[in-house]
Amino acid sequence: MKKNISKKQLQKYLDELVALAKTVTSDVESEVHIPGDDGQHAWLKLYVPDEFEEQIDDLIVERTYDIFNEAGYDIAAIAYEKSRLSANGIAQSA
Repeated sequence: MKKNISKKQLQKYLDELVALAKTVTSDVESEVHIPGDDGQHAWLKLYVPDEFEEQIDDLIVERTYDIFNEAGYDIAAIAYEKSRLSANGIAQSA
């Protein structure tokens, strides 16, 4: 059975993931990249206070796994510690 894939639904899942992170802390910044036109894939970066990075990362990884299995959307999501951001907003490697 072919799953119904749409960019609108993809955006709803991305919004859901950001909202999930905000249940832990309201101090969440997000960056989204949707490559191509198929509306099935996305990259989501969440910048969060350092003390919440691991907790939020665990939550979003679990939910992205569920989204993929339930609906077929492939969302690569990761939480970054805000302290790793440089002055120009680029995440620095550890």
